[in-house]
Amino acid sequence: MAFEFPLEAVFHYHKSVEHQQELRLRTANQHLARARHLLEQLDLRRAKLRANQAQHLEHGLTSAELHFGVLSDHALDQSRQQIVAEVARLQSLRDQQFRIFQHARRERESFASLRARQLRQYNLDAARREQRNLDDLFLLRRNYQERS
Repeated sequence: MAFEFPLEAVFHYHKSVEHQQELRLRTANQHLARARHLLEQLDLRRAKLRANQAQHLEHGLTSAELHFGVLSDHALDQSRQQIVAEVARLQSLRDQQFRIFQHARRERESFASLRARQLRQYNLDAARREQRNLDDLFLLRRNYQERS
């Protein structure tokens, strides 16, 4: 008689839920990483623009060029603020997804622990049954030999 865990379907369900939540967590991490990378790229672009403006200021600029530089810097600053807000939103979503994943993992682990305990008990009972059968066989042989 093979071991049967009565809650096997529930255990597999929780494994599936944990896997789905892990995939969602990975997706959230990827979105967050992309947003952070975009922020880094924007910061590099702003630094290059400012360095370029400083270099041009030394050589003289027209008011139109100066005005364009200020507008460009302002536009990049607004973009940065939007990306920072998006990073914060994605971080919050990622943290929330991490908590959901941890809960799913704990649920699966509790069923895995229950399954392991029941399997150990099943193996212990099977070993006892086998020993009992061996003892009975020994007694039968001994009884048979005494009669002969």
